[in-house]
Amino acid sequence: MSFIRQQFNDDASQTKALNGIQPNKLAARLTALSQIGRTKTGGVTRLAYTNEEAHAKRLLTQWGTRIGLTMREDEVGNLIGRLEGTQPDLGAVATGSHIDTVVNGGAFDGALGAVASLCAIESLLEDGKSFPRPLEWIIFVNEEGSRFPTGIYGSQVMMGEFTEADLERYADKDGVTLVDALKNQGFDPHKLAKAHRQHKDFYAFIELHIEQGKRLEKANIPIGVVSGIAGPLWLQGTFKGESDHAGNTPMGMRKDAAVAGAEWLVAIESLPAQFSQTAVATVGQQTVYPNTPNVISGEATLTVDIRDIELTQRNRLVEAIQAAGLEIAAKRGLDFSYQVLTDIAPVPISAFIQETIKTSGEKLGLPTMTLPSGAGHDAMIIGRHVPHTGMIFVPSVDGRSHCPEEFTSLDDCVKGTAVLKDVLAQLLTSIN
Repeated sequence: MSFIRQQFNDDASQTKALNGIQPNKLAARLTALSQIGRTKTGGVTRLAYTNEEAHAKRLLTQWGTRIGLTMREDEVGNLIGRLEGTQPDLGAVATGSHIDTVVNGGAFDGALGAVASLCAIESLLEDGKSFPRPLEWIIFVNEEGSRFPTGIYGSQVMMGEFTEADLERYADKDGVTLVDALKNQGFDPHKLAKAHRQHKDFYAFIELHIEQGKRLEKANIPIGVVSGIAGPLWLQGTFKGESDHAGNTPMGMRKDAAVAGAEWLVAIESLPAQFSQTAVATVGQQTVYPNTPNVISGEATLTVDIRDIELTQRNRLVEAIQAAGLEIAAKRGLDFSYQVLTDIAPVPISAFIQETIKTSGEKLGLPTMTLPSGAGHDAMIIGRHVPHTGMIFVPSVDGRSHCPEEFTSLDDCVKGTAVLKDVLAQLLTSIN
């Protein structure tokens, strides 16, 4: 199933409102956003610091202003809407997501969280209630990292993890630097530090997102309560043997790096389950040298993406994967070396936030499932600094994501938004 604008809006007449969330409003906004950057194959390409992204942010600014938010962009283009509380000195409750996409991506990744959070805020305002805490709607820039290879960048800037000096490291495939891209969209790179926020500015951050997996759909459960966000570690291992003639070298006399790499790959598949039910390891990239049909490979390099929501167990798994490579190399008379390319610590979600989401689901008669997030999100960055950070997942049809076929039913979108609204209401009245 893929996102079809007319069908999705037609579904609005068949979908029940819940907790004040109107299906027609949610559907209309999500479909309007999906038309910005629409591709010929029905996907969406809306990259950071492009005219398409600027167009989308202007639309979101109009929507936020109409419901009563004070809208602004910070110094790197994060879009922020704010509603003051009766006690404006208290830390704000924030919600939101991102609107940038991968190339030819789907209409729901990030965009649903952006639209759902706006609809939840609008419904809270329509209820006529006031709250002690301020409320912020945040749309982060460059979460995907599709144009510039520095994903979750907007939230990193906001939390002070990204500096002006870091800007110089990145350029897109056309050679446009991140510095120039900022300038082209009217931002001053020298003012980046002004986008940094004090951690005490926030009491909580809640992000609604599609699951990008199959667990919720398979269990027929509409609401996912995220228990932790897995931190990826990329480990690159290289086997070095000897390149020899494929026809004149007996099998027992070879030092074939490609075969060693293949053995390591198979060994890696069985290791995660030995350490954690939530750990995963993926060999997503492998190369051999000289990569010629009639030459035994003298070198093989594999890159492993290793993730878990618990740091100690993830690191034990990394050690086991390294040890497996060393053992294979020793057995085959090869050299083995490895290096860590990326290391991002996982972020556990507090029991308080998990329970708050579960309580909201129960109140609305919606079953919930606790599950980890294997993918990184802006909530991962915020959660390093704001303890009351959490995520709500809604089902992805067939688990598809980052493609035109990405889809979540309008009914599930409404249910997730209804839960988000109730969670926000609970947090906005909490002054502990």
